[in-house]
Amino acid sequence: MKLFGAPGMGSAVAEVILQMANQPYDYVQTSFWEQNEHFESLRQHNPQVKVPTLVFDDGTVMTESAAIALFFAEKVPGLIPADPAKRAVFLRWMIFIPANIYAMFDIGDEPSRWVEGEATQKALKEKSVEKQKFFWGLVEQNLSPAPYVLGETMTALDIYIAMVSRWRPGRAWFNEHCPKLAGAVALTEQHPVVAKVWEKNFGK
Repeated sequence: MKLFGAPGMGSAVAEVILQMANQPYDYVQTSFWEQNEHFESLRQHNPQVKVPTLVFDDGTVMTESAAIALFFAEKVPGLIPADPAKRAVFLRWMIFIPANIYAMFDIGDEPSRWVEGEATQKALKEKSVEKQKFFWGLVEQNLSPAPYVLGETMTALDIYIAMVSRWRPGRAWFNEHCPKLAGAVALTEQHPVVAKVWEKNFGK
């Protein structure tokens, strides 16, 4: 398989779960923000030129970090809860976070793609961060980590939250305003595979 990714981006969670699932892959570093010699190959496979983009050996293409995470998490016992009630909660937030929090980055990263005028673009970015804070608040209110977000076992949701929480509004804000989630994230980031991939992507 070939994984298109870039440091500090959504490909980080794909790297973690591919490694935990013992799935060999070739990492190809490129992105919209880092247009190198591999960029056109990324565009060919994914016209949105977003990472992660995963290309299977037979040419099948997977995009969307949550989809890749869910697909390969099935191969790792515990990463998807077996209990139906926990699995329902797991799936709710595994879809909620990319659909709401992650989606705001597409707006805030390049507001010029959405509106004209410097003042309007600045306001749009600020609004996108406000919405992210609101959405994080909902996650914090609805989950009761013990010690991981869904109980005693780390799931793919823990890894996904750990990644997204490193972006806007930032880890300092997250730790202060989402202390329950922050505790689960701190524990998740001690996992050896997570720690290794995080060092590559986030520097620590």
